[in-house]
Amino acid sequence: MTKTLTAALVVSAGLLAGCTMTGPGNLKVHEALLYGSSQERLVWVYGNLGGSAQSSVKLGGTAAELRSQVQDPLAVPGTLSVNGKAVYRLGTSTLTPKLSVTRDTRGLFNVAMNEAGGTVYYTDGRTWTRLNAGTGSGVGGTPVSGLRGAGNLTDAEADALGTVLLNQGALAIAVLDPASVPDAPLSVEPAPGEYRRTALYVQAGVPTVTATTGTVTTTPGTPTGTAPTPGGRVNLTELASGSNASASTAAVQVATTQSALSALYNIAYGRQTGTPSVPSLPASDTVVGVFLGQRATGGYGVRVTGATAQDDTLTLTVTVTAPGPGSITTQALTSPWTIVRVPGRYRDVRVVDSLGRPFPVGTGGGEVR
Repeated sequence: MTKTLTAALVVSAGLLAGCTMTGPGNLKVHEALLYGSSQERLVWVYGNLGGSAQSSVKLGGTAAELRSQVQDPLAVPGTLSVNGKAVYRLGTSTLTPKLSVTRDTRGLFNVAMNEAGGTVYYTDGRTWTRLNAGTGSGVGGTPVSGLRGAGNLTDAEADALGTVLLNQGALAIAVLDPASVPDAPLSVEPAPGEYRRTALYVQAGVPTVTATTGTVTTTPGTPTGTAPTPGGRVNLTELASGSNASASTAAVQVATTQSALSALYNIAYGRQTGTPSVPSLPASDTVVGVFLGQRATGGYGVRVTGATAQDDTLTLTVTVTAPGPGSITTQALTSPWTIVRVPGRYRDVRVVDSLGRPFPVGTGGGEVR
């Protein structure tokens, strides 16, 4: 009896080991490989379950359960959920830096390095732009919907990926040759009728630097250099912004001298290689730096959206952004910041959010130098 049972178990194990996945009908697999600041492999599985509630495949040798798609920003028409998620996720290998982009206050770009050689996309956290050239300075851009046209992404995949990458501050993304990346295609069982690969390099915290000629005012109103009327709106010019300051805690720093402005730029660019030229500070102007402090991931940002003056008090309104649930975030320490210039000198500088609540500052915030 025991020998018979043992033999039966051996035969059963052998049958299971030799079992192959049947998979859904019309199986297709598309993947996006993210490198740089984001190191993640996103795999969309397309198929038809027919009359079944579920099916299964092997991805990279690992069995995965397929069911009807779930509600998720990465879910696209025709795809199935994988183990209860909209996409199958894996990590990617580390690559040497392949992209270096800055944006100036005119809205033009400087691409100092594009080792990938592919098309470059940029987002300020709200909209997407495709750069008109892969290298050079003073490069313009064309507004686009998400990452449409990037690699082998479908329009739906490009829109979905573009959506989940928003609200992470300024990002630049270069399209890589998928044949050049270290991660090989996943083995898929059963073999899909279509397999697409797109590889992207993500540069987080693209800094905004002062344009070499001219500036752009971000709030219409009083001309630059003109003092505001009491209680009125103040003309606001964004000088620079980024996400890699050396500030570890939230702070507001005010500069009214050229030396103080240089010190402010050193804080803002403290974790980056090199500091751009510090603009001249007119004797009648004030510069304010708003630092969000250190964050564990990307997806955070701070922006000054308005300025008003009452007697000798300047009030700046800021908007702080944070990554939403399920967002693809850059897995690196960040420290978002922005620097703005306003006409006039002030005894007090207040920074508040859109509801009028004070911006929380750490030690050393709000000092006029």
